[in-house]
Amino acid sequence: MNKRYIVSKILLVDGILLIVLAFIHLFATPLINKWLAYELTARVLEQVSPAFLLNHIVVGILLIPFGISTLYSSIGVRAGQAWARGIAITNALAVMSMPLLVVMIMGPQYFEARVFLAAAVLVTVIGLTMILPLIWLWGDSRKGDSAHDHDKLQGLR
Repeated sequence: MNKRYIVSKILLVDGILLIVLAFIHLFATPLINKWLAYELTARVLEQVSPAFLLNHIVVGILLIPFGISTLYSSIGVRAGQAWARGIAITNALAVMSMPLLVVMIMGPQYFEARVFLAAAVLVTVIGLTMILPLIWLWGDSRKGDSAHDHDKLQGLR
């Protein structure tokens, strides 16, 4: 097995995981609304709930195209396409930035909640399994493309 094949399979799994994570996010939204209603006063709920729920829905929706474009890029990575590596690395950096920004902006105290910690760990694992294989592929990608192009040219003669 070559590196591009392995990396493409990892990206395929990561794309599926991002889509699954999106649906978990969306299906959890009503549960969060119920939890907020239980934990907050009616007045505070009225102020906090709309923004919180909107944010949760938007993130869930935006994870779907991340997953789909990661799936799509996995096909191009396997074929050695530069555009696919560009999409995959962009998605990987965006996914990796999520938990980092959460820690920087919100602080570590939120990680005491198990659900929050599990979500952050899952996103971090997905991000790492996206970016590390792409880094591993980086050095070989240019050599692999030129060898692939050379083989294609040989076939034309």
